[in-house]
Amino acid sequence: MESVNSLSNADMPPPIKRQRTNPSMTDHEGDTVMGEHIAPPLISEVTAIQDVPKWQETTEASFNGIVAVRFTQPIAFDTDPAWNMVATGFIVDAQRGIILTNRHVVGGGPFVGEAVMHDHEVVEVQTIYRDPIHDFGFLRFDPSKIKYMKLVEIPLAPEHARVGIDVRIIGNDAGEKLSILAGSISRIDRNVPSYGYMTYNDLNSFYLQSASFLSGGSSGSPVIDIEGRAVGLQAGGRTHEATNYFFPLDRVKRALELIQQGYPVLRGSIQTRFIYNAFDVAQKLGLPEEIEAMVRRMRPDDIGMLVVATVLPEGPGAKSGLEEGDILLKINGEVITHFVALEDLLDNNIGKYIDVTVIRGGETIEANVAVQDMHALTPSRLVTFGGCVVHDLSYQLAYSYTLPLRGAFMTSTGKFMPFYDDNDGVIVDSIDDKPVNNLDDFIAVLRTIPDHEPLPIVTYSISDVHTKRGEVVRLSHQWNTIRMYTRNDSTGLWDCQKINMCPRPVNISPVNVRFPTLSDPRAGKAAELAKTIVTVFCVLPVPIEGISKEYLTDYGFIADVARGLVVVSRRTIPLNICDLYIVLAGLLMVPAKLRFLHPTHNFAIIQYDPKRVGDNNVYQATLSSRLPKQGDAAHMVTFNSLGNPMCLNTVVSDMAEILIAARFPPRWRCINTETVHFESKLAGDFRFGLVGDENGHVQTIWMPFMRSHKVTAAAGLPTRAILPVLEALQQGQTPSMRRLNIEVKPVSLTNARACGLSLSRLDEIQQANPDRCVLFRIEGVELLSKAHEVLRPLDIIISINGKLMQRIDDLDQQYTNKSLTLVILRDKQEKTVVVETTEYDGGTRKLVFWCGAVFQAPYTALLLQSSKVPSGVYCSNVATGSPAQQYELAPTYWITNVNGISTPDLESFERVVRACPDNTYVRVKTISYDNEPCVLSIRTCYHYWPTSTLSKDSAFESNWHSSESD
Repeated sequence: MESVNSLSNADMPPPIKRQRTNPSMTDHEGDTVMGEHIAPPLISEVTAIQDVPKWQETTEASFNGIVAVRFTQPIAFDTDPAWNMVATGFIVDAQRGIILTNRHVVGGGPFVGEAVMHDHEVVEVQTIYRDPIHDFGFLRFDPSKIKYMKLVEIPLAPEHARVGIDVRIIGNDAGEKLSILAGSISRIDRNVPSYGYMTYNDLNSFYLQSASFLSGGSSGSPVIDIEGRAVGLQAGGRTHEATNYFFPLDRVKRALELIQQGYPVLRGSIQTRFIYNAFDVAQKLGLPEEIEAMVRRMRPDDIGMLVVATVLPEGPGAKSGLEEGDILLKINGEVITHFVALEDLLDNNIGKYIDVTVIRGGETIEANVAVQDMHALTPSRLVTFGGCVVHDLSYQLAYSYTLPLRGAFMTSTGKFMPFYDDNDGVIVDSIDDKPVNNLDDFIAVLRTIPDHEPLPIVTYSISDVHTKRGEVVRLSHQWNTIRMYTRNDSTGLWDCQKINMCPRPVNISPVNVRFPTLSDPRAGKAAELAKTIVTVFCVLPVPIEGISKEYLTDYGFIADVARGLVVVSRRTIPLNICDLYIVLAGLLMVPAKLRFLHPTHNFAIIQYDPKRVGDNNVYQATLSSRLPKQGDAAHMVTFNSLGNPMCLNTVVSDMAEILIAARFPPRWRCINTETVHFESKLAGDFRFGLVGDENGHVQTIWMPFMRSHKVTAAAGLPTRAILPVLEALQQGQTPSMRRLNIEVKPVSLTNARACGLSLSRLDEIQQANPDRCVLFRIEGVELLSKAHEVLRPLDIIISINGKLMQRIDDLDQQYTNKSLTLVILRDKQEKTVVVETTEYDGGTRKLVFWCGAVFQAPYTALLLQSSKVPSGVYCSNVATGSPAQQYELAPTYWITNVNGISTPDLESFERVVRACPDNTYVRVKTISYDNEPCVLSIRTCYHYWPTSTLSKDSAFESNWHSSESD
């Protein structure tokens, strides 16, 4: 895996002293008539030259024992994110098929991997052991699967690791198959390196140190001496300093022997971290001179002693009275100065008490300490829902932040708490006012929370235990099925179990709310509009169609109190697959359903259940059908930064088309829309407002427009565009709408003349509308539409159904007509064409999930921006750590066939992939967004990434039906 670039400067090794050249071996004479006098090489150089053939023989003999490990960690766990990586391992038991690699490779959580042998045979591997704290683990493969190569096992020889010996690191360095890098061991008693917080760090061990350059992929490489024996395991390093760290193999060899004999690898713990301090440092901590003398006599090669660095609160060490700075002297009467002896005693005394003697400030302290089973302290279960991953707080993180070893840790917050960053490292303190001390507490509370009901949760960041954060979240059962995974070392998988949830309550009691009053007399009758403004929250369960955000919020307004209809911008609701909530008066949060998404204009209409809200103090806005005009007085009712209603009096300055550039990947944007702008520059400081006339009727909605993934801009949408849809919903009808499937932008008459506009047409246009002399040019035509058969980009539209097109609103005829007669200017000639419109289907209708990728039919924004549609199957998103990501399937790829079978649409694609067996390679032919073909081989893993679909279905409360394969 990648080398660590940012490490703590603590315990930096001293500079390696260079050997001075012997003056007696230098030619002082300088010049002779016989030619140059060359000094003989140093002994080390002679040895190195003589060793070249031996090293070549040794390394070549090792090749068949070293493998590249391609692996996926499909679910984030502990300090590891979900990811795909390549590392190295080496065979230590060819008969049983056991491979040694790093613990930060096998990880603490779910693992799916394969080993690539030297001859490029590939075999599946499973984790059979991961050490709780040390950076090593074992993988197992079936040796009978290797048919063309003789397996070689590399012997472990920890006793041969000595300062000064030359070594070779053979591994998958920087993705290169079997790179051979040279170095020499400079230290064998280095304290464990620190790789930073929220990442894996070793504990209670010496490390070997070497000077050599390594980079990503070398993790798990054997460190081999000239006899072909492994004396260390490559673990990490500092790439900018050419320093590498090797894990010693003493405990590795012990663990391997136990596994070979069929015994469990017992690991004991007193929840205390030790470091090795030199005698001069120990003296400053109070080491008596007579104790130092005794230790030096007993261990003449030692230069220091073990010192307590961290004692976890509430652990056995803390309960027995051990403190940081204590110098370890004896355990059960035996002098202990090395980590191997320390761990040997702990491992052999699990469930017992040991007598620990320490030196504290010059005094001898005795402590009786209970030894715990370290494996029992290591999380072996996790819970997932809505992208959130929760498990018991791990040994690793407890040590990193000196916390008690208890609590439910969120390694990924997902859509459950999207306001958190996953890098925060969240610990759950309580849910619904019930304390959470472990994963079982977390699950027990979650099971009692009804669907969509408010859930108070108190958390704190693992890096800031002093500050607690309270939030109210809601758990949607539709998208957030709770699954518990439990580690099964016999299969190498984590067994999955669904957890039943509490249903939504049937009886709902209405809650009275009171909106704040706008008392500004300048607002006039528009003051009542403040009582119609609500807050809308949108949670997107599936990131598709170029939308990567999971959580969006903004203001909307109540357009119909009796029916619970609310109008909101499409910047807040960009997709038709979502969870919606409305907050009224900052007091009551209620779930809502999407009723309509406009295909081109920037608005959506959602609906909440009015029975949840009391009858008092809830108003609805009255919408005006009048189009605002330049100079009209306007009263904008909005909310200031303190959340209080206010009024901004201004006038309409202009009406103009909003132009939003296309983005990649293609995503929805407002097109073909005329917006209102105001004279006051203060309007730009607000994201939302209702603009009323003197009678308090709303003519314009000031709302945010999505310009890019991160940038929004506010503009006014005339309410006249909303009324047809709103009226249909008020009559109990499903709004019906047709589309011309084009995007237009204004073009000046000057440019139109250059494109062939006749003088007679020019006069006609100027006379018809002297205030606004403009035409409109087609910027894009959706592929696969009826319009694409007739219209082309750069066509200039002169008239629609016999009427000059002078405003972009003239395109609104498309919504109610099955066909339109257009006069267009193309190639400097006018042409009359009849264009059929298509019925608007409301957006995405179906999604297929396979191997961690999300597939859908081509959507509007994609068809509008693409020049070609290779298939009816489009990859919209790829999950991190999935097989799709591992084998390089990317969003924006089209799928044309699977295993040689054509997949022209989602239905055929679903049939083919459901027939693909688990744990097999599937050939997928793709075409990139830029029309580059490629064939990928993707290995299925249905255990973690099952095939499923989401289909639009009004029979279900969420309007979506999920179907997961068996």
